[in-house]
Amino acid sequence: MTKIVKSPGCGNSPKNLLVQTLAIAIEKSDRAAFSRCVTDDISWALPGRKTLEGRGAALAYLKTRRSAAPPKINVKRAISHGRAGAADGAVVLSSGLTRGFCHVVEFSSIKGDSIGSIASYYSDLGDNS
Repeated sequence: MTKIVKSPGCGNSPKNLLVQTLAIAIEKSDRAAFSRCVTDDISWALPGRKTLEGRGAALAYLKTRRSAAPPKINVKRAISHGRAGAADGAVVLSSGLTRGFCHVVEFSSIKGDSIGSIASYYSDLGDNS
């Protein structure tokens, strides 16, 4: 079971909460939660690697990411302004290594009830000792 430490700043902001929910879904490779957050024509950029076009391609990628949920996900911040948002934090992997993440999103509309594009950035932070 994954221990999740959520950002303290999502309380009254549905957009911030959606960004945080998406970040957790990506880091857990939770395809059902991811699917609820994004549009059918999602564009997901993984800079330096590839860009996934469409919900089907994104879900297929999530399926290949890892076989087990990580022990811990810490969402440090989840923010939004207008049609943009971002969440950053760190994931403790089952190997014990920690990997930083930042997911920058664009909402499909100003209402902010779904996400139309994502750019995901990662950094290796080292061991968890």
